[in-house]
Amino acid sequence: MIFSSFIGQWSDESMALNIFWGIGLLGLLLIILQAMFGMLVGHDGDTSSSGSVDVEGGHGGGGSIVSIKTISAMLLGFGFGGAILTKNGFSVGLAALGGLGIGLVIGGGYFVLMSSLYRLRSDGTSVLAEAINRSATVYLRVPGNLSGAGEIQVAFGGRLQNVRAYTRGLELPTSTSVRVVALHGDSALLVEKLS
Repeated sequence: MIFSSFIGQWSDESMALNIFWGIGLLGLLLIILQAMFGMLVGHDGDTSSSGSVDVEGGHGGGGSIVSIKTISAMLLGFGFGGAILTKNGFSVGLAALGGLGIGLVIGGGYFVLMSSLYRLRSDGTSVLAEAINRSATVYLRVPGNLSGAGEIQVAFGGRLQNVRAYTRGLELPTSTSVRVVALHGDSALLVEKLS
């Protein structure tokens, strides 16, 4: 019923208003699709333009000015803002300028929010270094003489975490108490048996 009244109203409106509604709905649809993609696939579903300006000084850092999410937010603001201004008696030109301003404010706000959140991200190496000199327990056996990776449970960063681990000594069976002595690459730890 609501949908049919919306379609009926859509057909009764001026062409400019219908275009504003269409742009706003396109922005909303893109945002919904990105959210669903993020929930289903586990990725943020955003890509940056290869020619974009990146606040981090490189590509792929998440702080890109031009991204699908920023454009979606701008379309949402432009379309719905222009439609609201048109409905309130503003000319198409003023509604387009107002919608553009609203779109830029929403897109800019989204950009500021996301760039501040991306600055909180870490590749994990600095956090992993907090585990050095901590006691841990072998969760999955650690092969000896650096011949393969096992897994340990170690408390750092405010929680108990499972981390890949190597040892220079003999094999360390499950439930062995160990001490973390160093990082091993970017995502693993070097451990030794506690005496």
